[in-house]
Amino acid sequence: MPFRRILLADDDRALAALVSTALREEGFEVEHVTTGLQAVQSFERAPPDAIVLDVLMPEMDGLEVCRKIRRRSRVPIILLTSRGEEVDRVTGLETGADDYVTKPFSLRELCARIRALERRASGPAPEEGGGEAISAGALTIDPDRFEVRWKGVQASLTRSELQVLSALVRRRGRVLSREQLLELARGDDAVVTDRTVDTFIKRIRKKLRDAEPSFDEIETVIGVGYRYR
Repeated sequence: MPFRRILLADDDRALAALVSTALREEGFEVEHVTTGLQAVQSFERAPPDAIVLDVLMPEMDGLEVCRKIRRRSRVPIILLTSRGEEVDRVTGLETGADDYVTKPFSLRELCARIRALERRASGPAPEEGGGEAISAGALTIDPDRFEVRWKGVQASLTRSELQVLSALVRRRGRVLSREQLLELARGDDAVVTDRTVDTFIKRIRKKLRDAEPSFDEIETVIGVGYRYR
């Protein structure tokens, strides 16, 4: 279903006015709020089709807003921030955000990213089987429920971590490069980088081992990429 209503949360009123105008010219309805608390309240009152969320806001920062919303909804979220370091991009994605735009950004780019999320949400799943559960030995993945279990013990993965793991498991036994993992897990509109994939793999391993220490199924193939045994 096409996006209709966008929730914009940013305490920079001048920037928000420009973004709101650009989004309305694209045909979206826009509600603008200036604090993290207002963003959560607006979401609870009338869930939008997508959220554009500034990271640095009063009352509650954007990362905490993203965490709260992601606990109850898979609504697409784009984070806005003036920070450009890799660690900040990874942190944003780990909270459950779908994309990440660093200030300063072009309004055209932001609109293109929203349209990309709209296509991803409206189109068919890129992998065969759609949202069906995936299994490989003692590992099971339920994409619809965002559940991952190793030997029956559940591990809590973020959306992006689950996508990376799913891409590996669907092609188990094959070595996938970082570039292939980006394409398979995120599509052509990927915001994550090859360095971010390394971070995701590290965190996937840790979370599954924390859940059940015997997990050791993801191999690093030096100079090439990763393989699920």
